Amino acid sequence: MFARALAPIATRTLAAAAASAIVFSAAVQAKPVVTEQVSGNRVVRSIEVPFVDLDLTTPEGAATLEHRLRAATTQVCGSLPRGPLREVSDYKNCVRETEESGQRAMVTLIARAEAGETFKPGERIAVGS
Repeated sequence: MFARALAPIATRTLAAAAASAIVFSAAVQAKPVVTEQVSGNRVVRSIEVPFVDLDLTTPEGAATLEHRLRAATTQVCGSLPRGPLREVSDYKNCVRETEESGQRAMVTLIARAEAGETFKPGERIAVGS
């Protein structure tokens, strides 16, 4: 009876631990944001996202990559600023461009995986704005 009462708590604890491990894994494996100045005074920000440890032919692998891409967007763009309209607009543009970059990369990677291509160890994708 005691074990049955603890089962829901253990299940929630294991689910929380698994979610934390995924977030920790993505954070540890992601490289720092690279910022570089390009012509026209436009700042380009990007980050490398690992994916070779995932089976992108499964829904779970695709979901994990999508989670990593969302985390990368946050690392590249930061959080919504509370300031001038220009800063808010820049933030929204960064998020849109980074998400679009990540979605294009994800579609390409899943197609490569489904075609049977083997990824190189350490291969990463760069996403950003």
